[in-house]
Amino acid sequence: MRQFIFEFEQEIVLRLDLKLNELLFLDYVAQFINSGHMRYKFISGKRYYRLTYKKILEDLPVLHVKERQLRNIITSLEEKGVLQRYAELKNEMHIYVDFDVLFGNKLPNKFNLSEVGFHDEGNGVLTIDYYDIKKIKIIHENARVKELDKNELFSTLLANLKIHYGDILYRSFIEDKIEIDEITDKDILFDIGNIKLIGQTHSQKFKDAFDNTLNALLEE
Repeated sequence: MRQFIFEFEQEIVLRLDLKLNELLFLDYVAQFINSGHMRYKFISGKRYYRLTYKKILEDLPVLHVKERQLRNIITSLEEKGVLQRYAELKNEMHIYVDFDVLFGNKLPNKFNLSEVGFHDEGNGVLTIDYYDIKKIKIIHENARVKELDKNELFSTLLANLKIHYGDILYRSFIEDKIEIDEITDKDILFDIGNIKLIGQTHSQKFKDAFDNTLNALLEE
């Protein structure tokens, strides 16, 4: 799979269910913003850039749409949590583009987390899932997890991760790139520096390392 469409990562594009005409419009806005020639106003602390439907249609005839269809494209992007529109005049608007969402630094508000990325029920002991772009939540059936010492759990897990991933992968993608955010009686929330490698490519290794860690600590 090609990594980028325009300057947007294709994996994120697929996750957000963005269409090609929507990507073309977003690329147009991004390039326009970077040119420094767009007028803007601050609304609720966010920078909203001024656009007119006429200007967009003149600049992007390749879209092969009329104003009503262009409005539908923008509405779709609003619904997907990528941009927000503020309109005072009929043919003029100000839009705020959430580039953190577009570049994968966060998920859109009201995003259905159950449909995001990787979800594996595994062997019934734990579940690895995206909590957001950079977090993994492990849901565990054993309520005693909350009673474990956080520092001991973390140090033992790191030792097991090094064994399962090997020295090169561990030093490159795991060491100093993972920490425990929270432990409850139902789950453990990790902050992960390389979510793709741990949450997708080598998820079974993470599961095995965590299982070994938990079994060792609960046996003490």
